[in-house]
Amino acid sequence: MNTTTRLCCLMSLSTYFLAMSAFGQEKQQESKNDVIDASPLEKIQIRGIRGSIVKSMNTKRYSDSVVDAITAEEIGKFPDKNVAESLQRITGVSLNRVQGEGERVGVRGTAPSQNRTYINGQNIASADWWISSQPNRGFNYTLLPSEIVSSLEVHKSPQADHDEGSLGGSINIKTHSPLETQDQKFVGTAQLQHSDTSGETDPQVSLFYNWINDSADLGMLFSLTRHERSLRRDGLESWGWAERNFNIDEQGALQQTDDDNADLTDIWSPGGGGSATFTQRRILSSALWLVQFQPSVDWNIELNTLYSELDADNSNQNFLWQPSSVYGRGGKILDYQIKDNTLAYAKYSQVPENNETGIPFNTAMEAIWRTSQIKTSLIHLNVEHDNDYWHNQYQIGVTRASGGTSKDFTSQWSANSEFSVDLNSPQDIHTQYQISPLAGENWQVSEVRKDAQDSTDKEFFAQADFEYQWDQAFFQSIKMGLKYKKHVRDFIRYRSKNGDYNGLAGDLSWTLADFQGKFPKDYLSGVGSENTLKNYAFVDIRSLNKAFNTLTFVQGEEKPSSFDISEQSYAGYAKANFSGEYYRGNFGLRVVHTQQDSGAFQQTTEIDIYDEYQWSTHNENYTDVLPSVNLAIDLTEDLVMRASASKVMSRPEYHHLMPSTNYNVTQAQGAGGNPELEPFRATNFDVGFEWYFDQAALFSIAAFHKDVKSFIDIKRSIENYENIDMVINRPVNGSGGTIYGVELNLQQELFYGFGLIANYTFVQGERKDLNTGKDIDIPGNSEHSFNVTGYFENDWVSSRLSYNFRTEWATGIGEQINDDYGQWDVNLSFKLNAHTSLVFEGINLANEHIYTYERNELAPVGVYQNGRRFYAGVRVEY
Repeated sequence: MNTTTRLCCLMSLSTYFLAMSAFGQEKQQESKNDVIDASPLEKIQIRGIRGSIVKSMNTKRYSDSVVDAITAEEIGKFPDKNVAESLQRITGVSLNRVQGEGERVGVRGTAPSQNRTYINGQNIASADWWISSQPNRGFNYTLLPSEIVSSLEVHKSPQADHDEGSLGGSINIKTHSPLETQDQKFVGTAQLQHSDTSGETDPQVSLFYNWINDSADLGMLFSLTRHERSLRRDGLESWGWAERNFNIDEQGALQQTDDDNADLTDIWSPGGGGSATFTQRRILSSALWLVQFQPSVDWNIELNTLYSELDADNSNQNFLWQPSSVYGRGGKILDYQIKDNTLAYAKYSQVPENNETGIPFNTAMEAIWRTSQIKTSLIHLNVEHDNDYWHNQYQIGVTRASGGTSKDFTSQWSANSEFSVDLNSPQDIHTQYQISPLAGENWQVSEVRKDAQDSTDKEFFAQADFEYQWDQAFFQSIKMGLKYKKHVRDFIRYRSKNGDYNGLAGDLSWTLADFQGKFPKDYLSGVGSENTLKNYAFVDIRSLNKAFNTLTFVQGEEKPSSFDISEQSYAGYAKANFSGEYYRGNFGLRVVHTQQDSGAFQQTTEIDIYDEYQWSTHNENYTDVLPSVNLAIDLTEDLVMRASASKVMSRPEYHHLMPSTNYNVTQAQGAGGNPELEPFRATNFDVGFEWYFDQAALFSIAAFHKDVKSFIDIKRSIENYENIDMVINRPVNGSGGTIYGVELNLQQELFYGFGLIANYTFVQGERKDLNTGKDIDIPGNSEHSFNVTGYFENDWVSSRLSYNFRTEWATGIGEQINDDYGQWDVNLSFKLNAHTSLVFEGINLANEHIYTYERNELAPVGVYQNGRRFYAGVRVEY
């Protein structure tokens, strides 16, 4: 189906729904005599859920482009504790969760890395604490407390004066302005959070204060936040899925081989897996300081500063099954079952004690504990000046994020045990071990490590914009501007050189029983079956850490992982704003030149990962010409039609550009880069209708189409590092494709304070492999997603119950698919008096699990239980 046909079909669907909606519009008009006129210049004073809805609707209604918004109900009171969780309630926005908390968002079927996030119109740097995380262009929302947010705007159709870099849409987080906030305003919130999986209860505190001088030309706003959370995630995992070849010996056993003429070829099989528990202590500390000065009616000067720090110390304790160790140390598969060309069941042998690696074990229990921290900061100076018909704006600033894991201790406790793995049961992994997982005295220390990683993400920007108020019959203003950005992203990892079985570990006589710890309560409750490994020898991290402190580790830079990328962009634009009695809009052109310099270590030998490398650099330059046009037509007083067209681009992930390789030895898998990648480029079309049939009511339908010139594919292959065959993912520019869909949105106040917010998004992505012609999944694309929120509000109570659902989507890693996911949340607030309220919140009420598989459901990558969270506290304001 071509683009024209699709748009015609979507338009037909739009027309149908509008015809249905228009039925009875005349009757609705009769009841509008008492409705407040909500013109774009009016300052709406209403508060609470209804006030938030009205403000958000006005942002959408009077915008020249396709925009959706969420507004804080009151200062420091956003609909969700997590900003990303709130964003998912907007049509077309999808959420990626990590450890049960919203971390990154995608827009209209695109991956999180293909959409930019800004604070007050400028980029904010991001970082990741997870030791195996790759630098991501998408913002990590766990760094941002919702208390600082005034409103969120999702721009789905670009304008020439918007920064480039978003394929699906850009997100602008707006903070409060001091001179537009009540003088001497104080808000304080204190809550306790309880996580039912960890069983821990932690404090959450936020403070907000605004000051304005007597002459009302200087204002300062302060916000302090501290959130603590103790979490536990229970899971079943597998990794290292790849097509492997096997020969059948005389006893019928399978021996893994690289021979393409083997007895069994291209069998989809895992490299490892296990029962896993992850615990973490999170402490988010944030400070926001805003200064606004207006020395005259012609000048406005703003200084925005933000600092946010997340302490994220954590630990993993995983009882593993490791086919990759069996294969690499001369072992076999004694019995097996193959379904759909997938190794659905296998019984793995012991390995010869005198195998060539010198390691006489085939599987292990692994205990890891880490000291992790990330932080981000922003300093942004904005100066605006009106001079006759000119409005001039100058901005300069810097944002910086850094951190990672400063200490990453690993211990492996191994045995030479036959074991079997059965993957036939959906969302379950059945394992059996010849040597009991509970017999800690039989599991000997085989590896000790002290590793670390660190990264920095920083950007300097300078921008000048000039707008001339023309006020002609058609043209209202002409705007033009220039922007320079320099973005630097680097990454370094350190690995222990002397901790393996042929080093420190081989000299130790420790067993797992020497550091026996208490196994967590209710582990994997509601996940798996009686054949799932739900109890095993556990480590006391504190006592083991003391023993580790007596060891002398020798560290070296893991040079295959290190990289340094510098990206400079030079942008210029011109935009014309036009309007008439029944229409308004803009058209313009943005031109941006990008210069990328990437550097990394290239291997010169095949053995030593610390010394035998040399630094290599690569330069890449490209220019993009990005036209855009947006049109809004008032068909009636309450009915708005929108149409837009644009060209957009989104730069590749930073780690995709590195000329190096990053891998995990335990999992025998990793990722490499490609510095010659071209950006994603697309041509976008939008059309929509919005019917504002009451002050707090809206029905809208929008259709969109994205013609993507080239996607970035991840190609998987087997590469050898440290004499280990590893599954390595590398990016390449692949085929193009299309993303198109429809968004439906209904908001309506029903009766006596009850109301409904509901939306549905259909997204379809189509693309084919250039070589095979087979369909390829588009990362981040859920075909169906919807949100339903019911609310009730009166003078003393405010409540909302929400459900969010999205169908399965490709993660973009190999052939991994995240299964359908839906979540219930509730929010309650009781006003005791004019200054004090009690607040309650529940997240993931139904204790939904996250399930990921690769290629088919006989390959479960992860089944995770994060549990429910509950908040209770008090809010005070003056």
